[in-house]
Amino acid sequence: MSTAISTPISKLTEHNYRTWVVEAKDLLKHLNVWRIVDGSKIIPMPPAALAASRSSSTAPFPLNPEHDFKLKCQDLAYLNRFDNFLQDWRTYKNNYEKANGTICSLLEPSIRSRYTAEKYNDLKVLWDAMKTDFEKAIKLDARYQMVNLAACKLESYSSVTEWITAQEKPSSAKLEN
Repeated sequence: MSTAISTPISKLTEHNYRTWVVEAKDLLKHLNVWRIVDGSKIIPMPPAALAASRSSSTAPFPLNPEHDFKLKCQDLAYLNRFDNFLQDWRTYKNNYEKANGTICSLLEPSIRSRYTAEKYNDLKVLWDAMKTDFEKAIKLDARYQMVNLAACKLESYSSVTEWITAQEKPSSAKLEN
């Protein structure tokens, strides 16, 4: 069964956040990794005996299950719990990497460079930061456009639609070059 997406998703730029966020979220849901991004799916915890050995690292995967396995080999019940944990952990790690790679591939390099700090290794932090940043930009763009609209001379344009079209033409001309 193929999981290919037939409609390509454009990369996030300075001007397409509203459509990009809907498309990106749909793609992440299609890939079954959205719950990792929104924070509702958490890193699987090891069996209770290993919980105390968990590192305080800020890395997305502070556990070393293969090493921890050697600590309790004598307990068969523990081995069963550990095997389940290990399978869940590997699945989570693979899905995390899939979500991270997908999001990064959907960002223009200039946008991606803004989110390189270690705190953005947490996909929820990254997603929320992009949302905050771009929603602020959308509000500023709307205010700027309203000021320009109010300041334009009405005799220069026969309608507001004509003024908006005239404002968009320089942007599309830049894209063609």
